[in-house]
Amino acid sequence: MRGLSLFITLVILSFVVTSTYAQSTEEIMSQGSMLLSNGAYDQAVTKFRKVIARDPGNFEAQFNLAFAYLNWGRNSNAVKEFKKALNINPRSADVWSNLAYAYENLGQSDKALNALYRAVENNPRNIQARINLATMYANKNRLGQAIAQYKQVIQIDGTNLDAHVNLAKCLLSQGKSKDAKHYLKGAIAINPNEAEAYWELGNILKSRSETVNEAISNYKKALALNPNAQNFYENYGLLLEDLWKKNKDETKRQEAIDVWKKSLFYINDALKKEKIQDRLDMLERGESPTGKATPEELFGSTSLSESSTQELENELDRDQKSDIKQIQVESYNVSDDLGGLDEEEESSFNFDMEKAIEKKREEKEQGE
Repeated sequence: MRGLSLFITLVILSFVVTSTYAQSTEEIMSQGSMLLSNGAYDQAVTKFRKVIARDPGNFEAQFNLAFAYLNWGRNSNAVKEFKKALNINPRSADVWSNLAYAYENLGQSDKALNALYRAVENNPRNIQARINLATMYANKNRLGQAIAQYKQVIQIDGTNLDAHVNLAKCLLSQGKSKDAKHYLKGAIAINPNEAEAYWELGNILKSRSETVNEAISNYKKALALNPNAQNFYENYGLLLEDLWKKNKDETKRQEAIDVWKKSLFYINDALKKEKIQDRLDMLERGESPTGKATPEELFGSTSLSESSTQELENELDRDQKSDIKQIQVESYNVSDDLGGLDEEEESSFNFDMEKAIEKKREEKEQGE
């Protein structure tokens, strides 16, 4: 009887130890997810490594480990760990999308592009991956492929504002102003407060005398909605100058003066501010600034910051930090819109991703 009793005790003890061990793994996983959400990336890494040591095939722990490295800025480590996650689940669009960010941060844009391609290939309805893929195509002046991706986004989600505005920019770079107007008006229908759409419409309408007043109206709306966008002032001010020179209309000269004065409040670049002040002084003396050039030629770049090497970083949808799930989608034909990775297209397109990033950041803060 004593021997039997001892056996039963050992079995019960073994069960308790096994149960405690499993519970401890779950607790470590939960702690890691909490640390990840709170930005304690180094501590989160330690927790997820403990989980993986006990359960090497744990996809969520492996993904979160790589994700923690990515947020921590350890991009080489992130690439290594995302590849391990792909060994567990090679069709995870989430892994491919985040791997693209790590590659982009390392300056390996071709690998980032390929990773985004694979993300879309594995989950054709992943809108964020398509937006990022389209943006990379646009930044590489491969406008035909960028346009195809933006159109696919709109087909999946007709209310996607970024896709409408960015698609219009690509079309404008191809000289397709009529098509661009269609998507800009679509953007305004989605969000009547979309300042950039009004500004781009103004740029289209200013080239024809019969629509110039409509262009001015759109510029005014854009500035009323976003008065700190310095490039909005530039095209508007140059248009007013041009109208003054053509029509000898003193009201337009005064309006141009007012626009340039307001713009000075929102310019931090000393050289650009000096150039605008010189232009303003000439207008106030009644002199016409000579030459006709683009704002970029006159004032330099309109970039918002010097972080262009990390254009995609803050586009990442961070809401999946602690709840990693595979998205099941219906069968979808991607052969047409994902083809031609090696085809290059020539264009003067220069997509300002930083403005899009800033807008997303503001929208997220307002949502919170």
